[in-house]
Amino acid sequence: MTIQKYDIHDEAQLLLLVKDDKEPAFEVVFKRYYPSLVLYAKRFIIDHDMAESIVQSVFVKLWDSRKALEIQSLKGFLLVSVRNACFNELKHSAVVEKHKSKVQASEPIDWPLYEETIYLTQINQVIDRLPPQRRRIFNLSRIDGLKYREIALELNISSKTVEVQMGLALKFLREKLLPLRNHILGAPK
Repeated sequence: MTIQKYDIHDEAQLLLLVKDDKEPAFEVVFKRYYPSLVLYAKRFIIDHDMAESIVQSVFVKLWDSRKALEIQSLKGFLLVSVRNACFNELKHSAVVEKHKSKVQASEPIDWPLYEETIYLTQINQVIDRLPPQRRRIFNLSRIDGLKYREIALELNISSKTVEVQMGLALKFLREKLLPLRNHILGAPK
């Protein structure tokens, strides 16, 4: 069967085709998401070429691990993968800069960037500590940009449950991250 016989607007259908080794479906996914993912990566990584490289590596990993992946939202998966790859690159760059400055003693480390990278890494670790359902609701809201009503429909739960779970997630994040933020970035002035 060719890709034209499928609804290429249906994300779930595309994902099934990719898992079934259909390269034309993968090309559709790549063409659909690549430009916006590069722009998203540039929010974290200033260098355009590096942002493109990161997004390309995410697509390579998607294709290489397509059989084993259990993805609920392709867009959400790609956004989280790009964000994490950007954070890893920032962390790696900060470590490289730190070691360069120790060896060469010519350029100081950009401490604000380094400290912000540490903070962003901690945010991801705290999000990962949320209970699975709450973390999924949080990611659907904050990463995928879905409204509470849309999340409720997707997860087959009430909008009130989504609202309560988001409130608990945000409270947990504030409690865990405020002391760290104050320590790393300094108390708000």
